[in-house]
Amino acid sequence: VELRALSDRSYTFSVRSPPTAWLVKQAAGVTKGPTNPNVAGAEPSGYITPEAIYHIAVMKQADDNRWHLPLEGVAKSVVGTARSIGIVVREENDTQQDEEKAASA
Repeated sequence: VELRALSDRSYTFSVRSPPTAWLVKQAAGVTKGPTNPNVAGAEPSGYITPEAIYHIAVMKQADDNRWHLPLEGVAKSVVGTARSIGIVVREENDTQQDEEKAASA
């Protein structure tokens, strides 16, 4: 939320989208990030699909300060945020195949 008071006693009020990290955690179903982020070989704290990345990028692109950026650039920013909080981007099919491999082993 941004509130600007002008000298003539008028004001402007704008509501922005939630923080990217919060949106990514909601899409991944994670309540908080890992205790040791960015540790090589550590188990990821969650997974998110490219479709969810796309929807978050569209929402973030609609903000006033990102209207001029291409959707691909905004999506790369969302992927970077996900990576920094320990969430891996992958297809749902990959998740199902990993579960099947773990169950058969």
